[in-house]
Amino acid sequence: MTLPSLIQNYQKGVALNRLKQTYSQLLVGIEAVSAEFDTLPMHRWSCEEGPGDKDYDQESCFYLVPKKLGAKMYERVEDADKVMCYEGKPYRPYKKLDGTALNPFTTYSWSARFPNGACILWAAYAYTGDQRGALYIDVDGPYSGYNTAGKDLFIFNYSEANSGKGLGDNGRSIIPCMTGDPLDVAVQRGCSNKNQSGYTCAARIIRDSWQMTKTYPW
Repeated sequence: MTLPSLIQNYQKGVALNRLKQTYSQLLVGIEAVSAEFDTLPMHRWSCEEGPGDKDYDQESCFYLVPKKLGAKMYERVEDADKVMCYEGKPYRPYKKLDGTALNPFTTYSWSARFPNGACILWAAYAYTGDQRGALYIDVDGPYSGYNTAGKDLFIFNYSEANSGKGLGDNGRSIIPCMTGDPLDVAVQRGCSNKNQSGYTCAARIIRDSWQMTKTYPW
């Protein structure tokens, strides 16, 4: 193998391992916090306020999870370009797998940095539909790596009823973003080499038994 190929394979392995580690930690934290609320799902937890914010949305009690896991908590800020574990200096703009701009972050988002260097960002949805929130995992934080969906940024949802997709645990878990489509359709649409967004790459990785296969778009 050539040196560039070796480097690429190493980077893929690091991203994959850190994603799996962070995801597993989140599931453990969710179950631990849920146990403190009589095993209620996240949308029925109660919390007084979020980290540094007196107007914390009730749906955003998810902050109890990274706090439980010992993550460094970040306050919500007004600038949407500074919401991803912001450390006082600009970070590289996030982009989709096809190279176009990715702007999913809003001032309704909060973030936390895990001991392994991963940064997670979550945003609650104001409406009371099946999907209750979005979760982004940047496996190496905003100041390192590609800042690209499908390479070091992976997108999940918290779904109350899970939409019958077969992943997660009925409201106490997080599921990979699948854009409302059956899993295989979502993988084909959102995580391929055909100028796609990368939104569904977490779904593809989980479908492929936590592997980035030879055809994975890297």
